[in-house]
Amino acid sequence: MDVELRQLRVFLTVASELHFSRAAKRLHVSQPALSQQIRALEKTLGAALFDRSSRATELTPAGRVLLDAAPRVLFEAERAQSLVTQASNGAVGLLVVGSVGTALASITPRILRSMRASFPDLQLEVSQQDTAAQLVAIADGRLDVGLVRAAPSTETVAVEHLVSEPLLAALPGDHPLAGREEIEPEALAEEPFVLWPRPLGTAFFDIITSYCRDHGFSPDIVAEGADIETQLGLVAAGLGVSLQPAYYANLRPPGVVFRPLSGDVPMVALQVAWRRSDRSPAVAHFVDAARALGT
Repeated sequence: MDVELRQLRVFLTVASELHFSRAAKRLHVSQPALSQQIRALEKTLGAALFDRSSRATELTPAGRVLLDAAPRVLFEAERAQSLVTQASNGAVGLLVVGSVGTALASITPRILRSMRASFPDLQLEVSQQDTAAQLVAIADGRLDVGLVRAAPSTETVAVEHLVSEPLLAALPGDHPLAGREEIEPEALAEEPFVLWPRPLGTAFFDIITSYCRDHGFSPDIVAEGADIETQLGLVAAGLGVSLQPAYYANLRPPGVVFRPLSGDVPMVALQVAWRRSDRSPAVAHFVDAARALGT
């Protein structure tokens, strides 16, 4: 069976009028041409759809069945066409997104809200991952796009700057330095440090250690945490101090205070990353939304 959608639309017009002449006028065709189209449809289906034996045109049992089914067929066909168009424009489907915790505490929610407003039928799957893991997953195709921190571009993955914020000192609430308005970096020289493991974000780790060395000391790292919640929990417990991007002050963790550092303080960049070879419109939309909110 090879029924055209146009034939179903013609059939529905005749079925609603039950009069070939009036239906022909609605369709702006001649009555003989309309009758020919209906006969072609009946031949394709192998059944008469209209009873023309009396003065009035009536639907046959087969015609009544088609009258019930045809609107659903047309609806699904139009829906499929709409979905295909949306998919080609990046408006539907699944976009797999990674984000460092820093971005989840700042720009990521705003990007996701913008994407949801513009593309409500696009499914967004978001997971928190460190920068190193995201870069590997994007290159491997397991992530479509990522929000990373202090990462270099590679041959496979493009990285673009969004926003930067300074490092802050994160201190236990009862620390002697917590009452100061500003912390001189040299005042941290004898303090134990809680930091990220270097493999999870080499560039960010190096920013912190270089900053300390520039002020005459190497940080005494006594504990590491694979996520910000763990690190700030260790700081709150009094195990040490930490240097963290200002974004994390938004978390307001109990038992931890954030204080600005004096002098020339390093800026920590948040970036959007994607696979250079990816031509997905959805990825392009996400990058555009990130750019708009990062400027």
